[in-house]
Amino acid sequence: MKFIVAQIGARRSYAVPTILENAEMLERFYTDVTGNVGSGGFSSVAAAFPFIGKPARRLNSRRLPKNIRGKTTTFLALSLVHAFRRTMIKRNPGAMFRDSIRFSNALGRAMARHGFGNATHVYSMLGECGPLLSAAKERGLSVVSEIYILLSTERLLTEERKKFPGWEPNVPDFAAIRRERGDEDALFTRSDFAICPSEAVHDDLVKNFGFVREHTAIVPYGMNAELLSVRNEPLRGRVLFAGTAELRKGIHYLAMAAEKLASRGIRCEFRVAGNVEPPIANQPSCRRLNFLDRIPRDKMKCEFAAADIFVLPSLAEGSAEATYEALACGVPVVTTPEAGSIVRDGIEGRIVRSRDSEALADAITEIVEDREKRDRMAQAARERAREFTWERYGERLIAALKSFATKGHEPARA
Repeated sequence: MKFIVAQIGARRSYAVPTILENAEMLERFYTDVTGNVGSGGFSSVAAAFPFIGKPARRLNSRRLPKNIRGKTTTFLALSLVHAFRRTMIKRNPGAMFRDSIRFSNALGRAMARHGFGNATHVYSMLGECGPLLSAAKERGLSVVSEIYILLSTERLLTEERKKFPGWEPNVPDFAAIRRERGDEDALFTRSDFAICPSEAVHDDLVKNFGFVREHTAIVPYGMNAELLSVRNEPLRGRVLFAGTAELRKGIHYLAMAAEKLASRGIRCEFRVAGNVEPPIANQPSCRRLNFLDRIPRDKMKCEFAAADIFVLPSLAEGSAEATYEALACGVPVVTTPEAGSIVRDGIEGRIVRSRDSEALADAITEIVEDREKRDRMAQAARERAREFTWERYGERLIAALKSFATKGHEPARA
C-alpha cells in the first residue's frame, strides 16, 4: 500500500503523512501551504502585508517534520488567492463557505495534475480536495476518508441555535450550498473506506448516513506523552473547560450547570480557556464563567495542573483532544458521548447526557464532594492516557489501513 495524503492545514501537526512515511507507506503529501516547505521566506515577508499578515504569522507555526519534506508539494499561489479572498468576504459566512469549497476543489485539481506516482490509495480529510479523489477513483485507486467530526453536526447546531437565539449569529444552509455546487454526496461517492476517531462518529456515519460498517475503522487520537509528567495539584472546585466557547461545545449548558451549583451552595470556579465571542461572553447566564480567552499550549499545562475537574459538555465532536490531554495530566473528565472521548463512565470521570445541565451539575458535584472518588479517578485517568499516546495512535492507524487492503471495492454507502 502506497498513499497520497491530501489535507488542508496542519491537522494534528501533519501526523498522518508522518506516520505513513515512518511505515514506508507514503508516496506523496499534498497540502496547501506550510511555513517551511515551498514558501521559502514567504511567511516572514508576508507578515508585513495587511491582508495576509495574520494568516502569515499563523503559517509560521506550520512546520513540516523533516522526514516528509522531500515528498511534500504545496500550492502557494492558490493559497495566496484564497487568503486574499477571505479577507474580502470575512463578514459573509455564506460567501466564505462557497469560497472554501472553491479553494478545496482548485487544490484538488492542482494535486491531480501533479500526478499519482506509484500510489495505490489516497487519504483525505473529510473528502476535501474532491477532484483529486475523483481522479484517483478513475485510475483504480482506493480512497480513505477520515471523518473527523460527526456528520450530523450541522443539523444538531441548527436545532440548537433555534433553541438559544442570540447566542450565535444565524448561519447559511450549508447543505443547500453543497447541493447548489453539486457536492452534496461527494464524500460518499468518492470514499471507499472511512477512519473514525470515536464510536460516536462511527455510529453516526453508519446509522444516519448509510456507510457500510465493514468499510470503517475506529482509530482514537492521542496526546503528547510529555503531559504524563504534569503534576496535578488540584484546587478543590476548579472546573476547567478548554476549546472555543460555543454552542457546539455546550458552553451554554456549562453556564446553566454553574448556576445550579451556585444555587445548591456548591463552591466552584469555572475557567474557560479558548476563544469566545462577545454575544456569548455577555450572556447573563454566563456570569459565573471566567473567560480566559485563548491560552498558549505551554501555559495550558498550568491550567491542567491546577484543575480539579475537566468538563466538556459537547454536542458534536470527532474525538476531542482536550479530553486526552486532561486525562494525561491526571484530571478526571466530565463529558458527553458526543465528545467522542476515551473516558469510561465511573472510572476516569463521568459520561452524562448532552443538553442536560442538571446531569452535568450532578456529575461535577459527585466528583468535587467525594475526594476519595476524585483521587481514584485521577489515578485512573493518567493510566488510561498511557494507552493513547501519538505513538499508539500511529500503530492503530497503520493496522486499520492494512485491514482495508483485504476488502473489495463495494459501494461505501448502503
